[in-house]
Amino acid sequence: MSDLLLKNVRLPTGETADIRVLGGRIEAMGPELAGPDGMPRLDGRGRLVLPGGVDMHVHFRTPGAEHKETLLTGARAAVKGGVTTCADMPNTSPPTTTVARLEDKIARAADAPARLLFNFGTEPGNLAEVREAAKFDCVRAIKIYLGPSTGVGGLAGEAVEAHFRQAAELDLPVMVHAEDVDLITRNALALPHEMRNHGEIRSLEAELSAVKHALDLAGRYPVRLYLAHVTSARVLDLAEASGFRERIFVEACPHHLILSTRDVAGPLENRFKVNPPLRPPEEQAALFAALETRIDGLGSDHAPHTLEEKQAPYDEAPSGLPGVEYLLPLALTWWRQGKIGPLRLLELTSANAARWFGLNGGALAPGRDADLVLVDPDREWTAGEGGDRIASKCGWSPYAGMALVGRPEVAVVAGMVVHQHLD
Repeated sequence: MSDLLLKNVRLPTGETADIRVLGGRIEAMGPELAGPDGMPRLDGRGRLVLPGGVDMHVHFRTPGAEHKETLLTGARAAVKGGVTTCADMPNTSPPTTTVARLEDKIARAADAPARLLFNFGTEPGNLAEVREAAKFDCVRAIKIYLGPSTGVGGLAGEAVEAHFRQAAELDLPVMVHAEDVDLITRNALALPHEMRNHGEIRSLEAELSAVKHALDLAGRYPVRLYLAHVTSARVLDLAEASGFRERIFVEACPHHLILSTRDVAGPLENRFKVNPPLRPPEEQAALFAALETRIDGLGSDHAPHTLEEKQAPYDEAPSGLPGVEYLLPLALTWWRQGKIGPLRLLELTSANAARWFGLNGGALAPGRDADLVLVDPDREWTAGEGGDRIASKCGWSPYAGMALVGRPEVAVVAGMVVHQHLD
């Protein structure tokens, strides 16, 4: 944590102000603020200041797959894109399903420039480990895989129910990867294993079936339920019909919002292999239409793999797309294009997740964590081209070549400048 006097920034409300940070938290906001001698200062040059982005869904691959990403390189990519808080997923090797492994991750994250949280993994026999992990401030949810994904095979029914029951007792949110393993297995037996069939093997029906199962359990055990990476507005219909929508957080990922099966093309089409899959254009368009009012927040589901790994045959190619460094720039672009409003921008990228998970960021106000991003809202640039170098260790992005408007230029975490690219 640090002290900082941030001068000459523009607040989301339009006023020009200074922000004084003491001990890593915002102490005051207003015109012509002064600080003690020796306090670090940064001239914001009139840039727009926003709360740092909150991404509750990343896979930074430590331990076990550091050739793709590490906690350090993933955090660097995050702050480069204006995301200052990330929650890492437990499907590492070994998985984060014991307190000892959690403590190992915490130690490895000591030098990361972003604020890192860790969603704790669930296994049939680790209820006691979950109870102990819930005491750590960096654990804000458990992750349950209802269907298979990278490094996990899906949790069986009795174990799922036991974890829902205990999570309700602990008031610990449950984040679910919602895909029905039985339907996926049935589809996989009936269809050729090719990328063109990925969306049929892991069908929308498989996602909807698993969502219904999660909602049924959340109805019996009053947990706060986080539906990760939804791919269809039909999931929102189910959540809204549940009778407890206030206990549900619906996350959408940029790749499901702006990419569809129409974008899956060679020569390396396995780049677009992701779980759950990209959907047909009509589903993608309906999901994006829900962004303005019905979706609670954005998550990148940053899941990097090397291009060499993606070149393997369909069954061997891993699923997942990198994305954390372009999460906020994409949202800024949608705002600048008039597709979402300025308040909605803040809700989707920081405020809603911070409030739902009890984080002290996500807002510009005295007493809040000084996790901030300075943005040039008018800057037109191209992802991965010109002066933009992809920061993720995997070295590629599905968004490379996309035209963007609004560029994060400075990231501040707990009062410390962790990334700066002011022209």
